[in-house]
Amino acid sequence: MEGALELFQAAAVKAAHLRECKLMAYYEIGWCQLIIWNWTQASEIFLDLMAEARWSKGFYGYLAAISMGASGGTVAGCRAILAELPGRIKKTVNIELESFCSRKSEMLASSKNLEYECKLATLEIIYVWKCLTLSEAQAEELILAVDNRPQQLSPSCLAVSYLLAGLSWKTLHNPHKAEQAFKISDTITQPDQRDNYVTVCVLSEMAELYHQLGQTENSLLMAERARTGYKGYHLENRLYNRVHNLDIS
Repeated sequence: MEGALELFQAAAVKAAHLRECKLMAYYEIGWCQLIIWNWTQASEIFLDLMAEARWSKGFYGYLAAISMGASGGTVAGCRAILAELPGRIKKTVNIELESFCSRKSEMLASSKNLEYECKLATLEIIYVWKCLTLSEAQAEELILAVDNRPQQLSPSCLAVSYLLAGLSWKTLHNPHKAEQAFKISDTITQPDQRDNYVTVCVLSEMAELYHQLGQTENSLLMAERARTGYKGYHLENRLYNRVHNLDIS
């Protein structure tokens, strides 16, 4: 990842006079910083993109805000970006993604646990984009964070926290505890059907986990629930390939 980051940074310098090329390089730099948990640097990049780009300003603003919040940076600044995003998102280019960012921004703007929930949101978006890889140290950190989570988390945030705990236990080669965490997440009822995207992700992870454990019947059951049990949830089109191309054959 560090090698990729250096190349994208060099590309941004060489493309300084080519606006669109420079912004493309910035986008990749921002994602590299997100993936390696450099929240402060990621926030700075996405703030620049929000200001300079013609398109996807809402998405860039959302990434800037959650990475700023995750870094423990200026709470007022983070809340200000989150509060203004729903009004700036036009929902015309990528309606699915923009609707997700708009609603999540509204929820986070009023959060009493802003830093914690922004960290969940950053890891969630990295996971949905299929870029989340955890070191053992990061996995242990996430498990500890879930164990010491704040009170009054929304059902969707609570479900995401246990999804991340399950992924962490998988990283630490403990399938039994991974299964327990995924099951807890699965049992959390989402009052709003749009938040069932978390459940679909959990079911997909359980399907692959059971396949690895040789529990074919359970694996197929979880896969079927993920594919047919829910409709009308956030990011449904983006998650389609993940759900329908599970590694369970």
